[in-house]
Amino acid sequence: MQDFLQKQVDEKKKKAEQEFMDEHRQASMCQALADQEKKSYYSYAEKCIKDWNEAGKNIKPLLIELKTYNSKVQ
Repeated sequence: MQDFLQKQVDEKKKKAEQEFMDEHRQASMCQALADQEKKSYYSYAEKCIKDWNEAGKNIKPLLIELKTYNSKVQ
């Protein structure tokens, strides 16, 4: 009987550890995806600003919008 109870405790402990590791792995993957999306967004924004500047357009509205976007997202 004692062996059976110990086996149940060990299985429950292993299951909890596995769930913790899975949650940690998933959180890491979500963070990596968010970082990649943010990097892509800033790359695109930099390209737009550069294109507007080369076309002789005023880039201040773009910069203001970028700042307000950042404050809304965070």
